[in-house]
Amino acid sequence: MDSCRPFLVGLLFVLTFVGRGFAQGWPKLPVQDAAVEIPAQEWPQRPGPRTVRVLIHYPSGSLNGVTPQTGIMLTLHNWGGTDCVGTADPRELARRLNVVAVCVNYLQSGRADSIDGPEPYDHGYLQSLDALRALWFVREGLKSQGKTFRDDRLFCTGGSGGGNVTLMANKLAPRTFACVIDMCGMKKLSDDIAFHLPGGTDLNARWSRDPRSKNFLSIDEQELRFVGHPQHLAAMKQLGATSKIVVVQGVDDATCPYADAVEMVELMRHAGLDVEPKFVTKADLDGKVFTSTGHSLGNRTQIVLTVAGRYLAPDGKDSRRRTGPTDFDRRESLRYRTTNGQFVIAYDAGYPVGRFEPAPPPIEYRDHHGLLYWLDREGGRHAVRTVEDWQTRRQHIVENLQLAMGPLPSPLSRVSLDVRVMEEVRLDPPRVARSVIRQKLTFQSDANDRVPAYLLIPAEAISAKQGSSTRRPAVLCLHQTTAVGKDEPVGIRGDPTLKYALELAERGFITLAPDYPSLGEHAYDFQPERGYVSGSMKAVWDNIRAVDVLQSLAAVDPARIGCIGHSLGGHSAIFTAVFEPRLKVIVSSCGFTNLHKDDIPSWTGPRYMPRIASVFQNDPARVPFDFHELIGAIAPRPFLACAAMRDSDFDVSGVRDVMQAAKTVYELYRAAADLAAIYPEAPHSFPNPTRLEAYAFLERHLHGTTPQKENRP
Repeated sequence: MDSCRPFLVGLLFVLTFVGRGFAQGWPKLPVQDAAVEIPAQEWPQRPGPRTVRVLIHYPSGSLNGVTPQTGIMLTLHNWGGTDCVGTADPRELARRLNVVAVCVNYLQSGRADSIDGPEPYDHGYLQSLDALRALWFVREGLKSQGKTFRDDRLFCTGGSGGGNVTLMANKLAPRTFACVIDMCGMKKLSDDIAFHLPGGTDLNARWSRDPRSKNFLSIDEQELRFVGHPQHLAAMKQLGATSKIVVVQGVDDATCPYADAVEMVELMRHAGLDVEPKFVTKADLDGKVFTSTGHSLGNRTQIVLTVAGRYLAPDGKDSRRRTGPTDFDRRESLRYRTTNGQFVIAYDAGYPVGRFEPAPPPIEYRDHHGLLYWLDREGGRHAVRTVEDWQTRRQHIVENLQLAMGPLPSPLSRVSLDVRVMEEVRLDPPRVARSVIRQKLTFQSDANDRVPAYLLIPAEAISAKQGSSTRRPAVLCLHQTTAVGKDEPVGIRGDPTLKYALELAERGFITLAPDYPSLGEHAYDFQPERGYVSGSMKAVWDNIRAVDVLQSLAAVDPARIGCIGHSLGGHSAIFTAVFEPRLKVIVSSCGFTNLHKDDIPSWTGPRYMPRIASVFQNDPARVPFDFHELIGAIAPRPFLACAAMRDSDFDVSGVRDVMQAAKTVYELYRAAADLAAIYPEAPHSFPNPTRLEAYAFLERHLHGTTPQKENRP
C-alpha cells in the first residue's frame, strides 16, 4: 500500500472552532494547508457525536492560491489507512491539476477500528457520506471566504477501500462529480467479504447473518453497498448522472476481485452510465506507473494522472465539467429501493444525511379482477387513466405476488454463470428440418445450485461471423410437469407434440430449455435454508439466470428474447415475465386460469407456493394475486394464451375472464393487438395447428416478419 509523506510540521494544525464558521458547529476553512475536524452522522455501532478529520491541500499551500480555475478533488485512503495512505498524493494533485485536494479520515480510518475492531467494517455507506460532507465543507468554505473557483470541477479518487468509498460517493451524489477514479476498490459487499467465507477475497468485514447479532447485515444494507446494483444504476441514470467513471483494476487482483470489476463495468454500461475501464495486464507494466497486475497496481498518484489526467486537467478538449447543479444545491432526497424498503439520502441541510425506511406492508386488494384502479394506504380508490397510473397498480401487484411466492432474490444472488458444456450433438436432416447443434450444459444459478439445460443453435449460426446485424432471436423454452424435464421440449423423450425447443431451433431461433427444480436432472429439495419460500420463485430465478445465459451468447440478439411454455412451463413463463423485462414476447399454453375457477390446493406443494395453504388457507379470495393482474403486469409486451377448450386442469372460461380483464391494460398502452388467445378444440395439450400459430406469433414479434403459412411445425 502507498502512503503520503507526513505534512511539514509547521503546516499541520487542527481547527475545532465551534460556531465560528459558516454553519453552527462547523469550523472555518483554514487559510493554509491544514487538518480540521467536522461533525459527522452518528454511527449506530457507537451512538453519540462523531467528528471526521479532513486534510486540506491548496494548489500553492494557502487559500490565496485558489483561482477562478481551481476545482476540488477528494483523494481517499485505503481500508485500514489514515489521512492519505494508499491513494494519490494530494499535494501532487493540487499542484498538477489546480485543485483543492482533500483527504478524509472517514469512519473507521486506521487499523484499530477498520481491521482489529469488533464492529463490522462499514464498507462505503457512512464512509462515503463522511467524504461528501468533507467536499461540501470545503466547497461552502470557499464560498464563505468569497473565493471564486470552478465548481463544475469536482473530482474524487481513492485506492482499495478508498476506491470503494469513491464509487459509493458517486452513487450517493450522482449529480455532483465531473469525474471519479476508482483504483482497485471493492465493488460490492459480497458474502465472502461480509461474512469471511471462502470466495474471491480474504477480506473480512466482520458482519453476521444472525438477526440477533449487533453486527447483523440485512439484505437491504448489502444491496445498497452493491455499486453495480442494476436498479440503483438505473435510478442514477434517471436522476441525470453524467460523471465520467474511470475504473482501474488489475486482472490478477485477488483482494478486490477482477471479476467483480468486470461485472460492475458491464452493469454500468447497460445502464447507460459513462464508465471507462482500465484493466491492467502484464503488457501495461512499465516499472514506473504500473508495477503489478495485482491489487497494489503501482504508483497510484501517477495512475490517476496517466489514466484520467486529460479529464481532470483545468483545460483541454477532454477536460470534464459537471453540467447542472450539484446534489448539495438541489436539496432533494435520493431514494434507492431495496428488498425490504429504501435508503434515503437527504440533502435538506446541503450535506447528505442517510437513513433507511422500511417498506410498509403491501396494500391489500380484495378485487384482483378489475385492473383499472389503484388503492392508497387509506383505502382510497383511484382510477387508472394513464400508463403512469398503471405503474402504481403494477408495483402493488408485484409486491402482493411476492407475499405468496416469497421475495425475488437480490441482485447480489447473481454469481458467475460458469457455463459448462458436457455434450454436443449435431442433428442433421432428415432427422430434423435444418441442421441444429444441441449442447447439454449446466450453469450456476445461485451460490448453491447448478441448473441443467439444453441449448439448441441452428448450425449456420455457429459458423456465421457474428455482428449486430446477424444476431438471432432466442426463446426460453419451459417444460411441463414431467419426470423427463428438459428432454421433452428438445425432442429426446416425452410427448412428441411438445418438442417446441427443437421445432423453434429448426425455424432459426436459438433456444434454451432448462430443467425445472426437482424435475429432469435438476435434483432439488426445496428446503427453506436454500433461500426460497417457494419452488415457483426458485424457478423464476433459474429462468432469469437462463436469460443471462442467452444474453451471454454472441449469436443472440439480447433485445429479442421470448419465452414459451406448456402447463407448468406456461405459468412459469408468466411468473418469470412479471419479474423479467428482458422477455419481450410470452406464449403460455394451458398454463393458467382464474384462480376462483381453479383447484387451489394443487398450487400448494413445495414445487409451487406452499404459502397459499399455510398463510392464505387455500381460499382464492385471500390469495393476494390472480392471473388477471399478472397478464396485465406483462403489458405492453406481446402475450399469447393457448387455452384448450377441454382442458381439465385450467378452466377455459377462467382464461377468457383473465384475457378480458388484461385487455383493458393493453388498451391503455394502445397495444391491444399484441394480446391474443387461441382456443383449440382439444384436451390439456398443445396441438400442432396451435403450435404453428404460436411460432408465427413469436416470429412476428421477434423477427418482425409475418411468416408464410405452413403445415409443418
